[in-house]
Amino acid sequence: MRQWIKNNTVKRKKLRKRKKVKRLVIAYLLRAVVILIPVIMIILMVCGCLYICEKFTKEDEKTDICTDRYTNTYTDTNAGNGAAPIVSTADYVSKFCVIIDAGHGGSDGGTVSGKIIEKDINLSVALKLKTILEDNNIEVILTRNSDEKMSLAQRTSVANDSNADFFISLHCNYYEDDAQIAGLECYYNSPDATESKAYAESIIHAVSLSNDVKTRDAKTENYYVLRNTQIPAVLVEMGFLSNYSESQKLLSDDYQEILAQRMAEGIFNKIKGDENS
Repeated sequence: MRQWIKNNTVKRKKLRKRKKVKRLVIAYLLRAVVILIPVIMIILMVCGCLYICEKFTKEDEKTDICTDRYTNTYTDTNAGNGAAPIVSTADYVSKFCVIIDAGHGGSDGGTVSGKIIEKDINLSVALKLKTILEDNNIEVILTRNSDEKMSLAQRTSVANDSNADFFISLHCNYYEDDAQIAGLECYYNSPDATESKAYAESIIHAVSLSNDVKTRDAKTENYYVLRNTQIPAVLVEMGFLSNYSESQKLLSDDYQEILAQRMAEGIFNKIKGDENS
């Protein structure tokens, strides 16, 4: 009997000890939770502040990209060969920034004609146009500067997230039903897009002054990059790859340089008109 009482007493002590340990564990866990909650809140607040600061810093950088003035003069390398001289930008005082979008890229080759791939021509002309504009101290942002695929939404985001003044998307055309059709076309979103229309018409006019490039018209078209870009925007179809003669020209570095020069002139003419109005 005594042994049973002794054993029972030991069991009760062990049980009380376990309960005490459990209470201590729960108490320490509660204390840890109480301490962790404000710590986590502080961490979240710090992260939030850092995120906001980083966002505003990036916005400032985007704005700064497109705020320099331009004063240099561009000289037409084709002067004397029937091409109209490039308009001087020496008297410009406004800030200006252009987004150049080389259509397609990466796994999206665009129009393909034999070994000719549209994406390569688009990028090559875009880089030439970039050089011409930057030589005149116009800021330029490329949606892509290498052979990479970008969605249409990403392209318009580049324009809408910047402080740019103008968006130009470069492409090559193709028409299966008639291989004789040729010429550069320029599209804008709608008749209500008066600024975009003015750019399109100015580019068409400037290109038409070159003896080397055939032009068609400035037209309206509801392309994604035109309707979703919040700044004046045009899409240039630089020529038809379905036309053999024009496709061979589009492969030529010299012809691409002429295209870039003429389109630059169209942009300069529009800017100068705005400056003088």
